[in-house]
Order: sequence, then structure tokens, then C-alpha cells
Amino acid sequence: MRNLGSPKIDLSRFFSESYVHQINGRSVSPQELINSVSMISMKINSNNVEYVEYLTTEGLSKEDRVSYIGTIRDKLGSDIFEMSTCNRVLYVGFGVTSQELESCVLETTSMKEAPFNHFTGLDVWRHLVKVCSGLDSFIIGELQVMSQFRGSVALHRKYDLVSDINSSFFDHVISANRIIRREFGFNQTTESMLNLATSALEEAVSSKETTSSVVLGFGDMGCKAIEVLLSLGQTNIHVITRSPEKAEARNPELASNVNIMTFDEWKSSTIEPNLIISTIRNNKPTFDQSNPVPSSNSAMIMDFSWPPSIDKSGISPEQELFGMEHWIRVAHRLGVEWDYASTIEQSEQLITDIQKKFMSALTDRSQAKFRSFMYQTLENMSREWEKSEYIENSVEQMGAFSREIATWICNQEEPFTKVDLQNMMMSTKRPINPNLLQKLAKDVNETVDRISKMSTFPGDNS
Repeated sequence: MRNLGSPKIDLSRFFSESYVHQINGRSVSPQELINSVSMISMKINSNNVEYVEYLTTEGLSKEDRVSYIGTIRDKLGSDIFEMSTCNRVLYVGFGVTSQELESCVLETTSMKEAPFNHFTGLDVWRHLVKVCSGLDSFIIGELQVMSQFRGSVALHRKYDLVSDINSSFFDHVISANRIIRREFGFNQTTESMLNLATSALEEAVSSKETTSSVVLGFGDMGCKAIEVLLSLGQTNIHVITRSPEKAEARNPELASNVNIMTFDEWKSSTIEPNLIISTIRNNKPTFDQSNPVPSSNSAMIMDFSWPPSIDKSGISPEQELFGMEHWIRVAHRLGVEWDYASTIEQSEQLITDIQKKFMSALTDRSQAKFRSFMYQTLENMSREWEKSEYIENSVEQMGAFSREIATWICNQEEPFTKVDLQNMMMSTKRPINPNLLQKLAKDVNETVDRISKMSTFPGDNS
């Protein structure tokens, strides 16, 4: 029979597997976590606008949104993450397929179908990184979506819609986003929806000698619009909100510079604004044919809401409506200044590089853990060798030699034999008694052989 040689020892599995975390008493492999992630997403276009408008949660109160997401999670029997922005809706599921996720969303919303795009595993991570970094926005590099993403993650964590284990997936998305924004300088870009609105307001006001303005909503976008108008010297500003008391309490200083009233009060007023700015959110238009805008005089109407808060049927012939379709077109024109195609091409390579480093980090952590274990094991053995009857004048050599052995073992990327390990030890130039060397080689080979037969090395419980 042909000599097949000595049996080989293979320790590579201890550091080629993904690092395992213990979270709330449960072992979790990051690689396993990523592989189990699925996502369905829909970015608005002319073919799916009705679906996005129906599915978005932007017009819901926080309580209604939490209830809605909770219903999907309970039906699915798995964690769920939902995010809606002005131009997209997306759902992320854990431990389920994207088909199962879509079926559950459709059932919950009583829809028969919807043109979702499907993603699985690392493709989910890549797509979320693009979304959060503004690489998949109307305006490339816009900042608002990252704030929305962080807010969504915080909401899901606060109301236990996603466990700590699964929500850690989003931390990796946020980490990659930071690198991309820093690389492309997106943190300094002015091409965001907010800045686009600012530019549009400045242009609208500068083209008129006097301006009477109505701002619908007193949220972040509404307040920003008011600040811009005030900075342009406008004093005739009316704010329409559902609750003037809450609005005034939210921002007393800004509220003191405007006239705040309810929607009903606006209807009965004699205000004739030539600029109307809407930032309110509802599932359907607040103003349409059945409930037209109270003012019918000539005016420019800027609707920054999504879904739209003002329908064309709700305005008079003398009024001009600039809705989301207009802002999308303007945004794309501004995007050319960024050399859109080149930036997207560069971003794909950057995301791939980040992905490789991220996956390597999972392995590196396991390698570091294994190396630490091996060095500690050999160091403990060296203390016993120092007590040997053959130690003579080699006491000081034991610690250094144990580290040398551990280094050789940890650097073996391929399987090795006991003979290989013994030859390495016996060929040392260190002044060690040959009898002691034989004992060391025997001890180390027995220990390494025992370790290689373990399912995991001792102490692997972090």
C-alpha cells in the first residue's frame, strides 16, 4: 500500500468561520445574520407612483405607524423594518425570504400585487448603503435620507419592532455610509431637498416687490421655509397648522414672528397670499376638487409634501402648482453637476471595497481570538516546562520559545502534520536540553491534536 504520510492537523476552521457574538444569551454569526436578511423596495417612478403613495407611512402618526409595522411583524412571525421617504418605500425582513415578506405586506395592506424589487443577503446591505448615502436619491448625495434612516432605526428599537441582534445589521449600514459621505464630500453638499427648496423660495420672493405667504405645517420643513422667508425680509407670513398651541410651544421664537391659525380659520379669513408653501403630510391630498385651496387669487404654490398635499383639481386657474414631479426634474438637472454617472461608478467600487473589509473583519476577529487562545495555552505550558528536571539553565527560554511555537502554529494556513511541528521545535537554535525538547514536542503535539478535534476551542463564548 502506498504511504499516505502522517495524518494532518487542520486548525484553519477555528479562524475561517465568522466571529460569533453572544447577545442576550444567543449565539449569532454576523455572516449568518447577513445571509438571512431580505428586502423588498420600491422607488417612485411614473409606473408605480400609485403603489408608493398607497404604501407610504409618511402620512401616519407615530402610533399608527408602529401599529402598522407591528401587525406585519406579527403576521410574518419575524422582525421587520420599514422606512418610507418622499420617493420610496422599503421593508427589511430577518429569517424570511423576500417572497414571504412581500406576501405578508400585500396581505396586511389588502393589495393583490405591487412592483417591488427584491434583495437578499449582502445585496440588501449594498442597497441600503446606497439609499442612506444619497447615491439612490433624486439629488445625489442629499443628506435628509440618512436622518430618516437613523430615525427609523431608533423607532424600531424603541418599540421592540427589531431585536438588538437584528438591528446591529443597520449599524454596519451606517458605518459604511460614513465612509462614502467622507470620500465623496457629501457632508458638505448643498444639493438636498431642503436646500433646493431654499433656493426656490429665494427666487420666488426676489421676483416680487411684496409677498404675502402662507406656510402649511410647522414641522422641520415648515420651520425652515419660515426661516428663509424671514431672512429675505418677509413679514407677512401666515402659518396654517392643526394645533396652533402645540406649534407655538414647539418653537416660541419663530412663532412670535408669524401669524398662526387653524385650517378652518384660514378658510374663513380674507388672506390673499401670492405664495403658498405646503409641508404637511397625509395619505391623500388635503386640498382637491372637493376641498379646494381657500385662496383663489393668483399665486405660486410649492408643494414639498409626499404624498402630495395639494392636487391640481384643488387650485384655481390663476394659480401655478409646483409639486414633487417638478422637484424631481429640477433635482436631476442639479445632479448633472456632480457628474452623476462617474460618481455612481466610483461608488460601486468603493462599496465593494468596504464590503470586502467588512467581511474580512468578521474573519480577522476570529483569527485574533484563536491566536489569543493559542498564545495563552502555550504560555501556560511554558510555566510547567520551567519545573522540568531537564530545565538546567533554560528557564528564561521557555516563555520566548512558547511564543515562537504559537506563532508558527497560527501562521499555518494549510494543514500540517505532527512531524512538521516536531521538526520545527527540534531545529531551534535556543540552548535547550535535547531531552527537554523531546518532552516539549510531545506535549505540544498532544495539545494541538486535542484542540484540532474540538468543535470549538475552550472559552469560545464571547
